[in-house]
Amino acid sequence: MVPPPCKPYKRPNKATFDIQLQPIAERVTKSDTIWVRRRQTKMEHRIEAVPTPHIPANQTHPHPQDSSRRYLPIGIWSILVVLLATVVLSACGPGRAAEPTPEPVTLRYVTFNALGSVEQALVDQFVAAHPHITVDVQSYRQAPLQYLAEPTPPDLMLIVPGEQFSTAIDQGLLTDVTDLWQETGLDHTYPAAFRALSEHNGKQFMLPVGYTWNGVYYNRGVFERYGLQPAQTWDEFITLCDTLLLNGETPLALSGRDFFMASLWIDYLALRLYGAEFQRQLTHGEISFYDDRVRSVFETWRSLIEGGYFLEDAQSQTGLAAATTLARNEQLDLSRGKAAMILAGPATLSELPEPFRAELDFFPFPTIDPTLPTGEVVYTAGFMIPAGAPHRLEALQFLAFLSSQPARDLVSNDLRTTALFVPAFAQHEAGDLPAAVGQGMAQVEEADAVVSALALGVRQPVQFAFSEALRRLLADPDAGRPFNLEEALAALENARLRDQ
Repeated sequence: MVPPPCKPYKRPNKATFDIQLQPIAERVTKSDTIWVRRRQTKMEHRIEAVPTPHIPANQTHPHPQDSSRRYLPIGIWSILVVLLATVVLSACGPGRAAEPTPEPVTLRYVTFNALGSVEQALVDQFVAAHPHITVDVQSYRQAPLQYLAEPTPPDLMLIVPGEQFSTAIDQGLLTDVTDLWQETGLDHTYPAAFRALSEHNGKQFMLPVGYTWNGVYYNRGVFERYGLQPAQTWDEFITLCDTLLLNGETPLALSGRDFFMASLWIDYLALRLYGAEFQRQLTHGEISFYDDRVRSVFETWRSLIEGGYFLEDAQSQTGLAAATTLARNEQLDLSRGKAAMILAGPATLSELPEPFRAELDFFPFPTIDPTLPTGEVVYTAGFMIPAGAPHRLEALQFLAFLSSQPARDLVSNDLRTTALFVPAFAQHEAGDLPAAVGQGMAQVEEADAVVSALALGVRQPVQFAFSEALRRLLADPDAGRPFNLEEALAALENARLRDQ
């Protein structure tokens, strides 16, 4: 008997329909099919969520005798949904109802492109798996807090934990993603020290993609030429610098125009002289800049600058220009001044051509006080979802996708060429990582503490005062007013007090 043709029906109100289906939809994955069955004997309507079955050619219905299928009890709303579905099925004859086509959704994603080329690859793969979703990728044009204050904030944002991130949590502007940490296993696999960087009152508000390390990068060829070895202690480091100077080599490069790079010297001198807790307090404005320990940090750095250990034009150099001074490949020589070392992270070096990067290696910042626990400065980047995001469900789908095997494979393949960061979801696959990534991961894991960079944690008024102090510190004394440490500390302290 030929079943009658499907009869048109009036679609119910969308809001009502969504309310009815929502509890069911949350339990059914994309690869599942909702089958509606009616039990004639007990006159009960129940909804079953089962994988799409294979129906042999000689069998009209799937699993006709399968009594092991588990049914979910339903309430009055579900009964109405089933009645609606029954009408549709009876009109269409034997067979299954077509899945409703999801409405198109555009996720607004704001990023600062810290992940390199793999970022767009991840977006493309997610969109391919979710055809109804498109992602509008935008670069940061203002501070994160300004985006979060918009009437309609973005759906997704890339963030590095710091002052802006902490303030957003305090103001209730972010979505709690603690459950996602548990479902993806990050609460067990991600290093505890890193979990603390994005945690607030036991809850997580960012899903990390990975973290980067910092170190003293050096040109291997230059070290081999003079028989030098990476320094482990501060005395060895000073001897290394003096040896380079005696051989006509400038020991250190620095970017005076890159506050993140320049302030790493404040971070590491604070860590090595007085420990991680002191660095954290300094970053969060809990210590007066008149503190003798702060003065000691600046004086130690000033002694290196006045000793001629840095390139003379460091004040005007960009981060890329400073990194390029380490290269000795004559065919690709793009810089005038040369240096042997630079304190930086892999992101700074990632913009160099591969022949340049192949000349470099790195070692941890030397120990000054051996009685202190070892600390490392790290940048950890991840995704946050604004509390007011218009498409939070789809944004959470994207975060869940990051832990999938296809996403992990994309990241692993990209790292083989970029060596840009340690992936959050590949801790158990460390042996497959590039040598530089494995070296950076080992350096951080061996540390007793990890801290966020001062450049990310200080408030804006203090950052401006820091930038001015660094500019004057790096300036040529013959070209203008010499650096006055007391004036710099006074300006920093005034900025700190104004911000409280």
